[in-house]
Order: sequence, then structure tokens, then C-alpha cells
Amino acid sequence: MTIGADDFIEKYGTQDDLDSTSASIATTAFSISTDVVTPWTNDDDAPFAAVTLSCTYATTAVEGEVVNLYGRMLNIDGTNDAAVPTAAHPVGFLGSFRLETGTSAQYHQIVVKLPNGKTSAEYEFYIENGSTQTMSSGWILKITPIAMGPHA
Repeated sequence: MTIGADDFIEKYGTQDDLDSTSASIATTAFSISTDVVTPWTNDDDAPFAAVTLSCTYATTAVEGEVVNLYGRMLNIDGTNDAAVPTAAHPVGFLGSFRLETGTSAQYHQIVVKLPNGKTSAEYEFYIENGSTQTMSSGWILKITPIAMGPHA
């Protein structure tokens, strides 16, 4: 099938590396704000984003376990930020990366709806290790904004 002029398609922005300088994450624990050192600004006001996670575990992952992604909104009321997600207060859930069995190295991408509340919304991202084992240090998050529009 040929995509015709003015057909409605997805359009992808430039992938941004969120500058992960990440430590290991224990079972059921959350990353901390310094793990992803660069807050991300949605300069394009894209309604969706593809988020990529690269991570490893010391042993092979267990099928069905997940790593959860959270987005903390920054500067939502002047310079006031949303709460930091924690196990007791898991706010800002965006989606889950489902781990694959039989491998310790994991590479996943999910598409999430961004909770934009204003133009150029700013986010700080966190992950929650839902695995039964510790995630090794060195995990990486990347984000690609996605918009929709007519095909040229």
C-alpha cells in the first residue's frame, strides 16, 4: 500500500539520550533523580514519545517481570514540581517495559502518552525495577517525541 499525500501518519523527532549515569537498582526499588541527570523538555509539544530502555541483570530475567516508567512533571505551577514517585507514592506512571526471559541484557521500547499540561512541558524520568533481581548499573533511557500529521 502506498501512503498518499495528506494521509495521516506519525512523525518522529530526534531521539534524545537522557544522560543516564545510573547506579544499580534493587528489587522493587525506584531510581533516584541523579540517575537521569537531564530533565527533558518537550520542545515540540508532542503528544506521545517512544522511550527506550537498555539494561542488564546479573542473571537471566524472569518472564513477565517488568520495569515501570514514571514521569515527574517539573514547573507545573511556576517553579513547583509534582511529587517524586516512590513505592509508597507511585505517581506519574507512564508505562511498563516487559522483560524477556532467557537473557540478562534487555533492550525495550514503549510508546507512552505524555501528560502535557503546557507548552514545552518539562519532565524528570524515573524507573522502578519490578524484577526479582537487582538491575545492574549503567542502564540507559532515551526518548523520541512522536507527533501526527499529514504525509507530504
